[in-house]
Amino acid sequence: MRSLYTALFLFAAALSAAHAQVQSTPKPPATPVSTTGYLLQGVFGLLVVLGLMWGAWWVVRRTGFNRTLSGVKMKVVGGISIGNRERIMVVEIGDHWLILGVTPSQINTLATMPKQELPEGVADANTPSFALWLKKTMDRQKNDSKD
Repeated sequence: MRSLYTALFLFAAALSAAHAQVQSTPKPPATPVSTTGYLLQGVFGLLVVLGLMWGAWWVVRRTGFNRTLSGVKMKVVGGISIGNRERIMVVEIGDHWLILGVTPSQINTLATMPKQELPEGVADANTPSFALWLKKTMDRQKNDSKD
């Protein structure tokens, strides 16, 4: 990728040098020059560049290119706040769920479990039913590991 950028830069520099060389021979203008044409050309060029940038942003957003760069499908299932700046998050990675303790300075894995279905009616991660479900699941995992 870096070599592509280098090649494009060198190509643009060569074109600029060639253009400067052609423009270096001054020709006296035969008639007075109107700046309106140059102003319209500049505004049109700016609109074209802004349109291209918007189109690239739209394509990236629609294709989801930025979400699948790493190849790992990961999503946040839910989370609850347990303090001012501390949270417990459930993250789905592939067929596993990771229960993470998140603080401003670190992230710790509290437990792992196979992917499960959420109970009906759990739409928001901050509802009390999710917190109860998470507590029940954690207690069940503890009991299974003791047996």
